[in-house]
Amino acid sequence: MKKNKITSAINESREAGKVVAKFASVLTDNKSEQRFFVSSAYLGPTFLSKKFKPGSDKIYYTIAVYGDEEKKAVVEALDKGWLGLGNYSAEFAKKVSAIFGKKHGVLVNSGSSGTFLSLKILNLPPGSEVITTACTFATTLAAILNNNLVPVLADSELGTYNLDLKNLPKMISRKTRAVILPHTLGSLNDMETLQKLCRKHKLYFIEDSCDTIGGRFAGKPTGSFADITVSSFYASHNITAAGGGGILCMDDEKLLARALAYRDWGRFGDDNESVEERFNINIDGIPYDRKFVYSMVGYNLKPIEVQAAFGLVQLKKLQEFNKIRRRNFDRLGNYLKKYEKFFLLPTDLPKAEAYWLAFPITIRDNVPFTRLDILKHLEANKIQTRLLFAGNILRQPAFRKIPKRVVGKLANADKIMKNTFVIGAHHGMTDEMVDYVCGVFDDFLSQY
Repeated sequence: MKKNKITSAINESREAGKVVAKFASVLTDNKSEQRFFVSSAYLGPTFLSKKFKPGSDKIYYTIAVYGDEEKKAVVEALDKGWLGLGNYSAEFAKKVSAIFGKKHGVLVNSGSSGTFLSLKILNLPPGSEVITTACTFATTLAAILNNNLVPVLADSELGTYNLDLKNLPKMISRKTRAVILPHTLGSLNDMETLQKLCRKHKLYFIEDSCDTIGGRFAGKPTGSFADITVSSFYASHNITAAGGGGILCMDDEKLLARALAYRDWGRFGDDNESVEERFNINIDGIPYDRKFVYSMVGYNLKPIEVQAAFGLVQLKKLQEFNKIRRRNFDRLGNYLKKYEKFFLLPTDLPKAEAYWLAFPITIRDNVPFTRLDILKHLEANKIQTRLLFAGNILRQPAFRKIPKRVVGKLANADKIMKNTFVIGAHHGMTDEMVDYVCGVFDDFLSQY
């Protein structure tokens, strides 16, 4: 790469020389915590205090940011002597559900398990239709199929990468029972429109918020518009629970009870150790311990206590993490506007306060290079790239012959599959890293 191009990009896009110390000041106003972040915060396997070496250090499309506080919390949880779900888990579930505007939260071992359970607890008749989008992550569609339900799919919008809601009225039939839509890459759906349509047609509305947490729509928590919200704490997300974990959030106590039972092997047992309470149930005339009374065929989808301990520390940093994500996302978007003849850039809905997982870019038609051309250039310069999940998921080998109903053509989903890629804009990226990414784009596009 030509050195003067990198220098030019840095001069154009840098915000007044912000470096590691400034990054720490964005994370927290507390001076001692700032020193902690500078000295011992981790960007995955690397130290934040290590000066970024352009072209040598890899810029991942997303990464976990954690430090000694999280490690200390995990050790404290281990020292309690109980590894199963406990007080940390209860507190974590309560705080996360409140972020989404819900009364109850059920922790699970992954967002994918949460998505599966969100449909399982509805007890829908086999063959019922569930509306979703054709451009999605595999487990959203897998959750529908694994509950013996039929997905109804339509095209996505370019820019937001969510379901084009103009298709929604046409997707509803007499068999439709639910809508489950992801905030693709953290891009928020039009929650007001979705809530109105679902209420009008008496459909369950499930918010798949695995890609983001903390966003608001029309000034309200996104979960306040939905019947059920699912989120994920995978290592690449806005916050993580030691690399995994997920949650279902709801207000309905019947749905809560079902979710707990399905998660916990199919039983309704609780933590009550009173013999009188435990043995107040009879099975065929036999007094039996309610801890081992199974009312449904369930699963073991529980996380572990140390994940919640880790996650509680991450929650304290969520607001600042999201600020950094948003700043990095906006800086990339503002810089790359000069290349809009080549790229379609991501867009937010007017009422959305979104914290994207990553930065998606769609290559326009008839440009003088291919997606693979620019991906090779980015990867050669240590900038990690990804595609937008499955693209048109119906083209994926596992989903070609599934039972389904498709409304309209999937032209945008096909375009996304062919021309869209993703780069990082996460809270582990410093200003120097964003500057470097901009310079690498300059270097590639200068030949055109």
